[in-house]
Amino acid sequence: MSSAPKAFVIHLERAAGRRASVEALARALPIESEILPAVDGLALSAEAVGAAYAGARYAPRYPFALTRSEIGAFLSHRAAWRRIVDDGLDFAFVFEDDASLDPQRFTALLAALAAERGRWRYVLLPAAGLEPAGVTLARRGDVALLRPSSPPLRAIGQAVAREAAERLLALTAPFDRPVDTFLQMNWVTGVTLLAAAPTPIRDVSRETGGTTVQRKRLGLIDRLRHEAMRPVYRAQVLARYRRALAAGADTKP
Repeated sequence: MSSAPKAFVIHLERAAGRRASVEALARALPIESEILPAVDGLALSAEAVGAAYAGARYAPRYPFALTRSEIGAFLSHRAAWRRIVDDGLDFAFVFEDDASLDPQRFTALLAALAAERGRWRYVLLPAAGLEPAGVTLARRGDVALLRPSSPPLRAIGQAVAREAAERLLALTAPFDRPVDTFLQMNWVTGVTLLAAAPTPIRDVSRETGGTTVQRKRLGLIDRLRHEAMRPVYRAQVLARYRRALAAGADTKP
C-alpha cells in the first residue's frame, strides 16, 4: 500500500469549457494528480444503466428516478474509488471538475489529514459557503475535522481512505440514488462522514458553463411532486442520520 496520497480530478471530456479550470486545479495540487475521465451518462447503453442502477435498494426510498447524468456522475466516483483500491493507496483526494483550490489551505489540510489519519476514513471538502455545523473531533493548526450535525450535500471534494473506498464500492453495486445523497447514509455505509473546515474548495461551476448534472425541465405536475417529496425525503434522512450518530453506529474510525 502506498502511503503517499494522490488526487483524482473527475472531468467530463465533452465539458470543454471546464478543461482550463481542471488543468489549473491539477497544477495547484502539491501532490501527484491525475485527470480521470468521467463516465458520460448520456452515452451509456440501456444495459449499462440497468447494471449500475437499481431503484429502491435502501431505505428510505429515493423518491425520484435518476437521470443519465446522475448515473454517470455516480459511476465516475465509483471509478475513482476503484482506483484508490486497485492502486493500493492509503487515501486519495477526489475532486469534481467544478472545483477550484486554495493551495495554502489545501497544504494545511493535507498535513492535518496525515497527522490524524487514524481518526478518519472519509472527509468531505465542501464548497466555500456550504461548510456544515458540527462537533469538532480533531484540530491541527487552523484545520478542524468535524462531524456534521446534519448530513451535508455536494461531493465536490473528498478525502477517501482505502477502507472506505472498499466499503462504498461494495454497497453501490448497484446504486439507487445520487452519489452525494448516498454518502449521507451513515446508517447504511457505517463510514463516519467528517468535514474539513476551513475548506480549500471553491465552486466555479457558474464560471465554467454551469452544472453538467442537469434534470430536464419538469412539467407542472412533476415539479409539484418534486417540491412535495423532497422535504419529506430529507426529513427521513435527517432522522436516520441523527439516530445513527446517537447510537454511535458510525463512530468507528
